[in-house]
Amino acid sequence: MRNYHSNEMGTVAVLGHSGSGKTSVIEAMAYRSGQIGQVGNIKNGNTVSDYDPEEIRRQSSIELTCVPVEWQNCKVNLLDTPGAFDFNGEIDAALAVAESALIVVPATKGLTTGTKEAMYKAHDKARMIYINGIDKPNGNYHEKLKELQDTYGRIIAPIQVPIMEGDKMVGYVNVAKMEGRRFEGDQTHPCPIPEGMEDQIEPVKAMIDEAVANTSDELLEKFLDEEPFTREEISKALRVGVVNKTLVPVLCGTDQIGISIILNSMVAFFSASGDMSNSFIIHNNLTDDDEIVGFDEKLPPSAQVFKTYSDPFVGKISLVKVLTGTLHPNTIMINQRNKGEERIGKLYVMQGKKMMEVSELNAGDVGAIQKLDHTKTNDVLSDKNYPIEVEPIKFSKPYYGKAIRPVGKTNEDKISAALARFLEEDPCLRFETNPETSQQCLYGLGDIHLDSVVSRLKNKYKVEVALDDIIIPYRETIRGEVTQRTKYKKQSGGHGQYGDVEIKFEPSRDYSKPFIFEEQVFGGAVPKSYFPAVEKGLVEATKHGVLAGYPVLGLKATLMDGSYHSVDSSEQAFKTATIMCFKEGLPKAKPALLEPYVTINVFVPEEFMGDIMSHFNKHRSRVIGQEILDDRIMKITAEAPQTEIMNYAIDLRSITQGQGFFDEEFLDYEFMDPNLQARVIKAHEDKEKK
Repeated sequence: MRNYHSNEMGTVAVLGHSGSGKTSVIEAMAYRSGQIGQVGNIKNGNTVSDYDPEEIRRQSSIELTCVPVEWQNCKVNLLDTPGAFDFNGEIDAALAVAESALIVVPATKGLTTGTKEAMYKAHDKARMIYINGIDKPNGNYHEKLKELQDTYGRIIAPIQVPIMEGDKMVGYVNVAKMEGRRFEGDQTHPCPIPEGMEDQIEPVKAMIDEAVANTSDELLEKFLDEEPFTREEISKALRVGVVNKTLVPVLCGTDQIGISIILNSMVAFFSASGDMSNSFIIHNNLTDDDEIVGFDEKLPPSAQVFKTYSDPFVGKISLVKVLTGTLHPNTIMINQRNKGEERIGKLYVMQGKKMMEVSELNAGDVGAIQKLDHTKTNDVLSDKNYPIEVEPIKFSKPYYGKAIRPVGKTNEDKISAALARFLEEDPCLRFETNPETSQQCLYGLGDIHLDSVVSRLKNKYKVEVALDDIIIPYRETIRGEVTQRTKYKKQSGGHGQYGDVEIKFEPSRDYSKPFIFEEQVFGGAVPKSYFPAVEKGLVEATKHGVLAGYPVLGLKATLMDGSYHSVDSSEQAFKTATIMCFKEGLPKAKPALLEPYVTINVFVPEEFMGDIMSHFNKHRSRVIGQEILDDRIMKITAEAPQTEIMNYAIDLRSITQGQGFFDEEFLDYEFMDPNLQARVIKAHEDKEKK
């Protein structure tokens, strides 16, 4: 593969629902462009872009993969992305570095959620749709076209009508040029437009004319005057519309037929990396200014890491997008996050898992660097005389959690090192140890996401783990007030133990701390030297409540009275007396359980607002705010019990067909629902009996 410049290449994210055929279409493009000698297939597990054992087992993509192809003296970096919502982080990375998006849509009835999500996520990119599988028995090109236009309106610009013989696509009519093409092997040749296709062609021609008319006032006036557009006007308008993101061309075919048309159209319609339509903002740390630049080879070199692979044998591989200048091997660059130096060794371009060494990478290109010691995903490497930063990739936040438990003693020591590799690879994973429950908690984007981690831990690093539910951190408190007197007296020869306390327990309503301690002792009934011992006793006692053993919050404890013995009293005796007083007094003070609440902000298209509100109402949640943002996106703020939203990542995905996202943060503790409290207490009692 020769060296390409920024005006000769582009990066295209390939998006679509799981099972739409993205990987097969990319495989066919790699074959048609001469990058591979034979076409692999998903069932055999030998495609270029799905090579990970877990992908082969699932027969679907779970990681972003780069497959560069050469076509018409241009280089197109195809980024194959997963279709499952659980791997949205891979889509986030791909769209952050791609200038354009190819959306693969199945020809079957109904718009899939993956199609809608792809159109939504890539709304700020130049886009093209490929209707795949029109030779399938249940495929219907014209029905799919109507669904797309009904949903997205005038931006949909079909440029083909398939020529079918039975269920097989044998050619197509280029409606923009009004000429027929018939497939012969890997090539297409001109042919007459078959008779009887007028009824199919006319609606598509009308869509094209309407889409072209909306690209300029001049063309709109011509359209209203019913003057026909010339070929040149249509071609130019389509190109301008795609670059300006106001038109989405629609192509059709199968995962083997019509592939050349995709490649031709990407080169014709999508802008090259070096076009200023693909400019971005950098922050120059020398001048402390923001600048708008393009993928300019004349500037000093810089690159952003957008994906990290960790291979047990090869080591760490960093996929980079070259932002400016030209990268060369054996150069020193500065990591702008930690200001550390990184030596760039050899440079590669990736073709799936295959690494092909290159002598340089120009601005706009995608490549790979091995063994960067101190660099991770989202870091920017730049020349020491050109220290720049760019907007970091905004990855989907992980809120779906499970406790991860090693299976067997041998896996305990290996789990941390293996998980560290996955955390390095995937910014959408979060791992933490809960100091209260000692659970090791792994958070991701959904159940499939975490299941894939478990499977890959076993297959890749020989670490076997199981997933458990995360223990909700409930708390205990009191609703009433009680004054309890307790005497601790023990005589066992020599010095005895004596401590006597009278403590008033009442609610403080301050759930930020276990208790507030005060003393109102008069006449030296309890010497001041023993006050710290009473407080230490409360610290110990509030670690476990009297209902279900959860820590106690929101308590006010006032030492009112007591007595002491000049010989037998000690700090330990008063500490013990306090703990006993706590256990005897709290059951009389109307103890209650508290559950954690979170503030949750949900961002969804306006049409899903009713469903979101209904879901909150069914899950004991309070909607406290609504706000209309840009692009008809609604922000809904609610206060919800944590136990009710443990699976909200999955629920929201289902409600919004993958088009919604949310964030959450801890709010406070509130009194638990009585029915839930009864279940929690019973579960604790059953556990104690075992």
